[in-house]
Amino acid sequence: LLAAVLLFVGVVLGGEDRPRLIGAPVDIANADNDEGLQRALQFAMAEYNKASNDMYSSRVVRIISAKRQIVSGIKYIMKVEVGRTTCPKPATDLQSCAFHDAPQMAK
Repeated sequence: LLAAVLLFVGVVLGGEDRPRLIGAPVDIANADNDEGLQRALQFAMAEYNKASNDMYSSRVVRIISAKRQIVSGIKYIMKVEVGRTTCPKPATDLQSCAFHDAPQMAK
């Protein structure tokens, strides 16, 4: 009987939403409007374009997922799709750069 009660309690508690761990990554619900995430993405893309040997700049096509983690500062964990633009490097305003249409150039 005790084993059945413990099993039932485990099932009930297992189905509840548990409180998040302090310092654990948390999903960013509205990534397109999160100012800190957008700044982190701009920085990441600037570094990516500096390190890339491509003659064209790249920029974010879409944000697939984004998380924020509070450590000694704020750490952003993001998964994004990146596309090649028509703007040669170094481009100053990537948001105004169109993406390549030709499949061989869009890689």
